[in-house]
Amino acid sequence: MKIYKLAQICTICLVLSGCSTHSSQTEEPSPAEGPRVINDEPVELDITQEKTEEERIPITRGDMIDAQIISPIGESHTYFTTYGDSKVKVYLLNTGTESFLYKIRNADDKKVAAGVLKMNESFEQVFTDLPEGDYFISCIVQEEEPPIDIALSVKVEFVE
Repeated sequence: MKIYKLAQICTICLVLSGCSTHSSQTEEPSPAEGPRVINDEPVELDITQEKTEEERIPITRGDMIDAQIISPIGESHTYFTTYGDSKVKVYLLNTGTESFLYKIRNADDKKVAAGVLKMNESFEQVFTDLPEGDYFISCIVQEEEPPIDIALSVKVEFVE
């Protein structure tokens, strides 16, 4: 019983003192590894300069969209963005068994192109005068039946 009380008192003393039974070595960073003051002058922050125009890197070539789409609900929507006076080539191919209506329009809902694509038909056009902005391509089956699967290939790219 005396040993039990002695062990209990030692344990309580260790807990209250914050020491652990396993001693670990703490490493202090050497002056070469620690933070250094390079210049002890005060830093001035100039927040009065504001950019008047957003700088953009013009994209001159490359794919914006290259996708194979299968939609079980009978419709599909995708979008792309043009920057500046770039030429954009849009290619649509109906790879499914049902014909569908396609529409290309801008963010203001102004129609750029529209038509119907039957099975294995395609639409391809290079747009040279599209203003900068967002454009949407929507495809939908125009049937009175419940939604029918549509499948299509969409490719939108910048051209020189």
